[in-house]
Amino acid sequence: MHNSARVALFHGVGQPFEVSRQPIVTSNEANVLVRVKLASICGSDLHTITGRRSVPLPCALGHEAIGMVAAPTQLRDAYGNSLNEGDRITWSIAASCGRCYNCDNKNLPQKCEGLFKYGHAGGETNVGFSGGFAEYIQLQPGTAIYRIPSALTDRETVPLNCACATVLDGLDAVGVKSGDNAIVQGAGMLGIYAACYLRENGCESVMVVDYREDRLKYAARFGATQTFNLTDTSVDDVGHAVQQITNHHGADLVLEVSGVSAALSNAVDWLGFGGRCLTLGFVYPGADVSLDAQQVVTKCLTIRGLHNYHPSALGEAVRFVEEKRDRYPFDALIGATYPLVEIDAAFERAQRGDLIRVAVDPQME
Repeated sequence: MHNSARVALFHGVGQPFEVSRQPIVTSNEANVLVRVKLASICGSDLHTITGRRSVPLPCALGHEAIGMVAAPTQLRDAYGNSLNEGDRITWSIAASCGRCYNCDNKNLPQKCEGLFKYGHAGGETNVGFSGGFAEYIQLQPGTAIYRIPSALTDRETVPLNCACATVLDGLDAVGVKSGDNAIVQGAGMLGIYAACYLRENGCESVMVVDYREDRLKYAARFGATQTFNLTDTSVDDVGHAVQQITNHHGADLVLEVSGVSAALSNAVDWLGFGGRCLTLGFVYPGADVSLDAQQVVTKCLTIRGLHNYHPSALGEAVRFVEEKRDRYPFDALIGATYPLVEIDAAFERAQRGDLIRVAVDPQME
């Protein structure tokens, strides 16, 4: 291992990333130094570089990442086992204290009063190796760390600690019942994980709605029983189809992962009595929505939001993908990989939206 390593720093909207070398500090065994093997560009990273959400500048972005333990550490994994150099690991997107009001009383460690979120730390005095778009990352105490099973490839694993864990935690919160008729609004990475999870947990129908036919084709490969393209199908026509598919009962569950303002209103329309709506997509400021609140009351609906996830959900995500990897092509969700020095090109490709995920390999030359 070298004394310094490359990190890509974000300096603001419209500015190129700065790929520079910074010194590596390995003397503190209370942390975990990790050699990053792969990091993928999440939708929230795209929100950041386009100005829809703010971060302290300069900032080391990248929170969907995996790597290998690169130095001795006193920290243990999420199950209490010691960590050794060379272990291939994934980790929660944030570190929490476990003692504050939100951690202890609310059981919301992802909302810790002293939360440290990877890929979101910055400022002139706090950049370092805190994001996945770097050759190394330094994990803090309070991070849930999971070993990656040998059967899982890097490409299958890299999005689990954001997209998949968030979906599984949210669906656990609202409940998935065998025989449910479910609708997924958005066929990006979260929607695709949701489709296969819902189908594998006994949903009678899994209807996926999006504006892109290429993404809907992915959804069909991952468990969607029906897909609707809103570029050539009206919202009313989708509603009529939902009624037909559900024998005029309406949907039992709607998962919103699109971030489109009309989605919640449509969800309320499509849900039947006692329906549940989980919303995950509005992760940017000013996401104002309008809906018919009378329907929420008279249909006895539940609307639940979730941001980030409880760290235990990452362990569930790893187990789920390991168990289902022979049924679904998780590896195909990473459409292109770029070296760290080409991170600007990687973000440009990700913004085109024709790939579910674009990855950065910091070790690639």
